Amino acid sequence: MSKKIGLALGAGSAKGFAHIGVLQALDEAGIHVDMISGCSMGAIIGGIYSVGTDLYMLERFIKSIKLYDYLDVKLPLASGLLKGERLQDLVRVFTHDKTFSETKTPFCCVAVDAETGKLDVLEEGPMHESIRASMSIPAFFEPVQLNGKTYIDGGVLERVPCKTLRDHGMDVVIGVDVGYHGDYKDVSDMGVYQLMNHTINIMQWELTKIRREEADIMLVPEVLFVRGRFQTDQAGATIDEGRRAVNEALPAIKKLIDS
Repeated sequence: MSKKIGLALGAGSAKGFAHIGVLQALDEAGIHVDMISGCSMGAIIGGIYSVGTDLYMLERFIKSIKLYDYLDVKLPLASGLLKGERLQDLVRVFTHDKTFSETKTPFCCVAVDAETGKLDVLEEGPMHESIRASMSIPAFFEPVQLNGKTYIDGGVLERVPCKTLRDHGMDVVIGVDVGYHGDYKDVSDMGVYQLMNHTINIMQWELTKIRREEADIMLVPEVLFVRGRFQTDQAGATIDEGRRAVNEALPAIKKLIDS
C-alpha cells in the first residue's frame, strides 16, 4: 500500500510565490500529493493548485501584474487597512468558484478564531471565503466573518500547518516554510512599519520552531530577499527558489516515500 503524502504550504505574503515552484517541481518529479494544507499565501497557492489550475499559467500571470492593483483600502480605517475583496475575487476566479468538496486534490486551510484564540481548520463551503479568512493579516486586512466567527490570519498561531495533515491520515508530511527563521537582521534603519513586521516574524518563528516538528521534511526556500508583502517584481526568482528547494531535497523525499 502506497504512502499518503501531505504538503503544508506556509504563510509568507509575496515570499509564498515560492510555493508555485515547489508544486511545479514535485509534479515534474512525479510525486503525487494526496492532500494540501495552507496558511495565508500558502492557502491561496494551495487552493488554486487543488482545483487543477495550470501553475505555469499562474506563474505568467503573477509575473505580469502589480499586486498593489488588487489592494482595496478600507475607509474609514478601523479593523484593517484593506478590505481584501479584490484579492478574494481573484482567488474566486483561480479556484473556479469551487467548494472544498469539488477539488481534484483534497485541500484545507487554517485561520485563527480571534474571539477564542484557537486555530480552526477550514474545509467546508466555498474555498475563496475560507482562503480569504486564512490570509487576514492583522492590521492589514480586516477580519473575516465566517460561520459565525471572526477570523484572522492562520499564521498568528501556525505558520506551516503540518499537524492538520497528520490528523487527516497523511503518512509523509512535507512542509514548506518561507518565513523568517532566526537569521540576523539589521534593525538600525527600520521604520515603525518594518519593525512591527520584524517583531511579528520573531514571534511566529518561536511558534514555528516547535510546530515544524510535525513535518517529516521541512523545505526552506531562501526567499528572505523579498522585502515587501505585496511585491511581484521578484516573483520569478522566488518561484525558482521554490523549485531549487524541492530538487535539492528530492533524494530525501523519495527515500521517505519508498522506505
